[in-house]
Amino acid sequence: MNDLRFQELNTIKEDTGISLYLSITPSIGKKEVLNITKKIIDVIKDGVKEGDKEIFEKSKENLFNHLEGLRVKGKSLFIFSSPKNTYEFFYEFPFRNEIYFGKPNLYQFYWAQIEYKDFGVVNFTEEKFSFYKISFFKEKLIFEEEPKVDTSTWRRKHIMPPSAPKSGVSIGAAGGGDLKDAYEEKYLYYIEKYLSDFKEKVIKDSDDLKVIFVNSDAEENIDMFLNIPPPSQKFIKLNAPSNATINEIIELGIRKIEEINKNEEKETLKILFDRAATSNLAGVGLSSTLKVLQDGRVNKLIISENLNKFVYECKSCGYIYQERESCPSCNSKGQELKNIRFHIYDLSKKYKSELFILHGNEAKELDLNDGIGALWRY
Repeated sequence: MNDLRFQELNTIKEDTGISLYLSITPSIGKKEVLNITKKIIDVIKDGVKEGDKEIFEKSKENLFNHLEGLRVKGKSLFIFSSPKNTYEFFYEFPFRNEIYFGKPNLYQFYWAQIEYKDFGVVNFTEEKFSFYKISFFKEKLIFEEEPKVDTSTWRRKHIMPPSAPKSGVSIGAAGGGDLKDAYEEKYLYYIEKYLSDFKEKVIKDSDDLKVIFVNSDAEENIDMFLNIPPPSQKFIKLNAPSNATINEIIELGIRKIEEINKNEEKETLKILFDRAATSNLAGVGLSSTLKVLQDGRVNKLIISENLNKFVYECKSCGYIYQERESCPSCNSKGQELKNIRFHIYDLSKKYKSELFILHGNEAKELDLNDGIGALWRY
């Protein structure tokens, strides 16, 4: 797997065994994990080929032995168990509860890279400016600065009776006004400069981010930051409570991202159906979409999170198609049955198409059309 966040999975990619995905919560215990696994493992038992049964049984034995000593943590669990080894990985993003036998089935990790895009958080307090990147629900502090604005003289003018200023201190503001105005103007000038420099630094370090949330214990700081140059459409105001911790701010950001994603899914599905209805460089359905995709004509490949269709792969040329006697590309009769769910990510990469995944009600609507459609290039 190329994603650096999942490099540990490269240790298992050539092995054969059981892949187990589970979503977990802080309240779930080892006993519940064992019960869930016992229920879902029967789903794959009957489908194991005769020649693989010994590998399956030994992998199963190792899996349950490992679960007996499990210490639950995080939001999700992936275990790969083979006759020789068992590997355990906990993550902070949710999985779908699934189990498979064979080579390591890592499709959920590929989908997760699409479903849980990285985002940023800029947070201002009285003491510091901070920039975080959130990747798979885990934060990383990218940089942090403490703006050094000496406001001691200005603050004294607020709380002490008027007195003669020290030598060298401006007596009036540039646009007129008293001494207090002059210090306040100078203070705002420096704050705006720090914010502008900080914003420019954030932009330079955020090419990989679609959204950056801006939060502060003072709302005027957010507005000032959003309005000062350089401009960027990435920044979105986030109004967390004034006493919120960074973890609470990130949780609020995650919920906002979900809202943004849901609106994007609704809009994408509408565009797909509208264009498909008029044959305007779009279509739905598995057979036609597979053909257009493998012709290299698909710009955006849109699937339901429930996509679960069986297809054939030609053993000679690798072409993917629905059931028929021979390959429509090379006429070879050698074919292998596969679930398109596990291969759609690789197909999208091979033909340089953007993979877009629908969830909830939008996914159910696309399910009525085989759970797949596409916007074409031409």
